[in-house]
Amino acid sequence: MPMKKLNFAAIAGFLLCAHIHVVIAQNNLQSDSIQLLFPNQQKLQTELEKFGMKMLAFPAEQTCPSLGSARIQKFPIEGVNPPMDNPTLKFGHFPPGFGKDRDINIFWLHGLNGNTGSWDVAAHATQFGYPDIFPARKARSIRGPASSSSHAVQFYSENLGITGAARDLENAAPLYLNNSNKTKWDYIIAHSQGGIVGREWLRQMDQSPASFQRFANGLVTFGTSHAGAEILNNTRPNMRNKLPNFFKEACTALGGALVVPKINSNLYTRLLISNDMRQMLMNSACGLSSNLIIPFALDNYFKATTNDFYVGAPFLVGTATKQGLSQYELDVPVVQYYGIEQQPVMWRFMSSSLKIGHDYLDNDQKIFGYDKDEQLQEKVEEMIADFDARAMLQDRQAEHYRKLEIGLYSGTILVPVMLPFAILTTTRKNAAIENKHAFLKAKNWLSDANEVYQIELLGEKLTKTELECHLIEELECHDPVNNPKGMMPPVKLRIEKKYKGVGAFCTDKSIASKYTNFEFPGNDGTLWKGNCEGVQTFYATFKTVFVAPENDGVVLANSAAHRLKVKQGVSHAIKLMPNTNHDQMKNSTETKLALTELYDGKMGHFFSIDFR
Repeated sequence: MPMKKLNFAAIAGFLLCAHIHVVIAQNNLQSDSIQLLFPNQQKLQTELEKFGMKMLAFPAEQTCPSLGSARIQKFPIEGVNPPMDNPTLKFGHFPPGFGKDRDINIFWLHGLNGNTGSWDVAAHATQFGYPDIFPARKARSIRGPASSSSHAVQFYSENLGITGAARDLENAAPLYLNNSNKTKWDYIIAHSQGGIVGREWLRQMDQSPASFQRFANGLVTFGTSHAGAEILNNTRPNMRNKLPNFFKEACTALGGALVVPKINSNLYTRLLISNDMRQMLMNSACGLSSNLIIPFALDNYFKATTNDFYVGAPFLVGTATKQGLSQYELDVPVVQYYGIEQQPVMWRFMSSSLKIGHDYLDNDQKIFGYDKDEQLQEKVEEMIADFDARAMLQDRQAEHYRKLEIGLYSGTILVPVMLPFAILTTTRKNAAIENKHAFLKAKNWLSDANEVYQIELLGEKLTKTELECHLIEELECHDPVNNPKGMMPPVKLRIEKKYKGVGAFCTDKSIASKYTNFEFPGNDGTLWKGNCEGVQTFYATFKTVFVAPENDGVVLANSAAHRLKVKQGVSHAIKLMPNTNHDQMKNSTETKLALTELYDGKMGHFFSIDFR
């Protein structure tokens, strides 16, 4: 009997000690002693008294060495980095789920030139949910004062640099959080520049505790240029300043396609405005716009905060006497989301940022439905085809006037009175050639703009060997009204196009899909419309070319996915949002997926939030 009593006491003591250790680890209590609390405690006490035993009280600092420290459960993390989900929390060690018995606070930080409405959909969905679209979570969304389309309000000022912006957040946070509603699981979700501000805010919380309270214990960034924003190096007026030239080329190319044919359409304007005068007017107008008006309009995008995160900025990389933000080692769990937009990046990003892709016809799902961004791309493709057709029409007219010109000048030998007609024909021929070149210049700018934008403005040039395809199409086209098939001869066209191939072979859309209801130059000097038939011939060559690094339309993927310094053992994940541009990151299907996996704990348990 004594032996049984001793064995039972030893086992009970071991189990009780283990349970106490977990409770202390979970609650981080500071009292001198602790009483075991669990269901049916009185019943257990009664049973123990039958054996001459009673419930025990242990000092809070006493541990059970054989058990080791409390552990954090590990979760697999998807992304470009190996799984690491063993976060060392600032308030002690906690097992999964413990302490999340009330709403977690999330600070939503907007990007450059954004406002407190930038995260409208995601923040609202998180706290309140959208029926049948996104379930509400046990969280409070903190974004700052309400913002509207007529009165945009920023959560932080951009006029005093990144540290000043972090100070603004510190001053604003007490309006929303105090000791009664703080939790150890509160964290930041930031877009673009907001991620840099969030990192600085967390650094100040660590390094200046007398001035910065602990308001957040984790960081999630979307499209943040952690390694610096190369677009700032290329566009800031005090740096490479490439924007004026980019816009000037666009102005002269697209403007020329409108102005040159207009001048040439009238005999008097064609005679009064010489080529030199026209070129001078175009250069003056486009130069004024590019060097004065456009930089003034874009000045709003070169706030003081942008001084701190261009590539190589002292604030990021540090100086001999001051630590840079990129040198600081974060002590909180981190998730970095980055986007890679599909080509053509420039037109897709502009479609989203100009809200062309968010109209009621194409994006009928406004909640996490900001997915369609090909509208501007389609318009540009139509413009390219239109300029190409007009250039071909002018080429045919120039050839017509050239033949007529030869006959007229030959005839002036016998009939001198024909000389004025010959001169007029020469003028018309030259006008057609000028119009052709104006249309081709506009077509070529539109065709090359996406590549130039990415290589010259978004990032440094990279080289790679790629397939160049040269396509020649021999077409026979019929207009149902002007030259019906089977009744009149076709209009014969030869179309050539060079483009980048995919893989090892050159392919393109079929003639039937490309040239159905196609506009082509008719025999009467106007544009006809109908279907074309013919053959395609491909010529493939491999060449070394400049290419743009992957990006989301603003931020390079290798910057947004640049692995931040995070202390050993702290949860850290980096995840791609495919086919997503910089603006879509805040309200697309990919945003919904990213937030769902975040709240479900797939990016680390620290970020998990239960359903409301």
